[in-house]
Amino acid sequence: MKTLTSRQKEVLDFIASYHGEHAYPPTIREIAESFSISVKGAYDHVKALEKKGNLRLGENRSRAIELIGRDRPERSVVELPLLGAVAAGKPIFADENFAGTVRVPADIVKALSCFALSVRGDSMKDAGIFHGDIAVIEQRQTADNGEIVVAMIDDAVTLKRFYRENNRVKLVAENPAYAPIYTQDVKILGRLRGLIRKY
Repeated sequence: MKTLTSRQKEVLDFIASYHGEHAYPPTIREIAESFSISVKGAYDHVKALEKKGNLRLGENRSRAIELIGRDRPERSVVELPLLGAVAAGKPIFADENFAGTVRVPADIVKALSCFALSVRGDSMKDAGIFHGDIAVIEQRQTADNGEIVVAMIDDAVTLKRFYRENNRVKLVAENPAYAPIYTQDVKILGRLRGLIRKY
């Protein structure tokens, strides 16, 4: 592999560290924000790292950076119950039926009580969450503004960004094609911990 500039090494280390912490890679925008540079500047660094053989960049998809040639310690895994599906579009009825188990890296779950849901739809695509992903959810009944949550509205379950307003809750999609959902009757089932994606 070709020698890296000091900034390219910093960017590569950031991507590896982010991936290790979240179990998925950062977006180009998150790299840009971390280094206080433009999105184009971050993209140029990632393309240079790709050209030097340190990573692969999936075109036209968010969170599609794949590290190459980095020795990663073997990660321990845990099995989580897979509980039906969650809509990342319009809310759909969530079958609370046990649909099997899914193996996820233990460092995503830590000692928390978690479960997994299949994502359906494209309303969270700008947050790098796609149809067919497995969402790892920390079971909890509260959330902070801006967190991505699994919320139940009228026996339907959806994955959205959470905001509490004066006398209501706003659930926001990460796709401009979907309008926010406003409600006074919502139950938080958990918040997003990580994603599992099969290519």
